[in-house]
Amino acid sequence: MLDMSIDYAAQRKQFGRPIGSFQAVKHQLADVATKIEFAKPVLYRAAYALAQCEPQRALRVSHAKLACADAAWSAARKGIQVHGAMGYTWEVDLQMFMKRAWALDAAWGDRAFHKARLADALLADGAPLGPGVTFNS
Repeated sequence: MLDMSIDYAAQRKQFGRPIGSFQAVKHQLADVATKIEFAKPVLYRAAYALAQCEPQRALRVSHAKLACADAAWSAARKGIQVHGAMGYTWEVDLQMFMKRAWALDAAWGDRAFHKARLADALLADGAPLGPGVTFNS
């Protein structure tokens, strides 16, 4: 969705300039790129926890689900804003990816379920917190 939005912003012209040259559009797309980059290590850590059958793998998966769903929702919303009404039409594949992101957000537990799982683990007595325990089980 981000790549499609960047391509569209480079092609679409308004006031004789590509809309991607406007600061407001740049900031929208930069916010999405930032969310995606911050979600990647969380996703990779969850995949590692699953591959190693770590005891905290469910917690890691919940964290990844929340981070990735937030990034996908943001990419969909900002992509629709960049595309304008064109983003909702069948002529642009953005609407297909947007619907997929929305459907996957509700799959395998909603945000409330995963937030509760994270809260229970983080607020528990003796919770292993801090950078020193990132790869310790």
